[in-house]
Amino acid sequence: MVTLVAGSTMAAQAEDHPLGAMLDPHHHGQLIYPPAELEQRRNGTAHIRCTISPAGFPTECQTTASQPDFALAAENLAYTSNFLPAYEGSDPVQSTWEKTYTFHAFSDLTKPLLDKTHLMRLPHYPEAADVAGIGGHISVTCQIDQIGVAHDCTASDGPAILQRASLAYFGLARYYPALKDGQPVPGQYHGNINWDPTHPVDQKGFR
Repeated sequence: MVTLVAGSTMAAQAEDHPLGAMLDPHHHGQLIYPPAELEQRRNGTAHIRCTISPAGFPTECQTTASQPDFALAAENLAYTSNFLPAYEGSDPVQSTWEKTYTFHAFSDLTKPLLDKTHLMRLPHYPEAADVAGIGGHISVTCQIDQIGVAHDCTASDGPAILQRASLAYFGLARYYPALKDGQPVPGQYHGNINWDPTHPVDQKGFR
């Protein structure tokens, strides 16, 4: 399963098809929920099939989707990713990678949604905290106005450097506002970041 941004109320799931090539877990692009579809809280799917070169990059992708934007999101992820090609003996060969993505914007319209297309791609683990092995779980609460701007953000207890990094991540972000009767209204957003000092290289968001 691929889940977008901790604390968000949107998600995308992926179903693998073992046809040879594999997405490189350490070097892959980001699956972005299309803003136009998310704004309308529209769900959908995208099925993508790519030819992967022996060097590990997609040379051609074909996509079918419930909405054109969902197809573009899947293709963007593929073309910004590296792949582990299939092998015949000890030699890499051209192969195929195939995956189905399911996009789901939760039906609770009373909560703002984080807009990942207008912020830092992932939280950055502060270098000083990294070197010192400082970690912790930080929760942030922000008031989101009708145009999707965060105000009056507060952070839970924890190391000061991680509090500030968490406040910067959520406070500088843009949001889709909550809706009432189809109209944007102020709402409260709750976000969480688990800063893990062991953070292996494939842990999203903490390097």
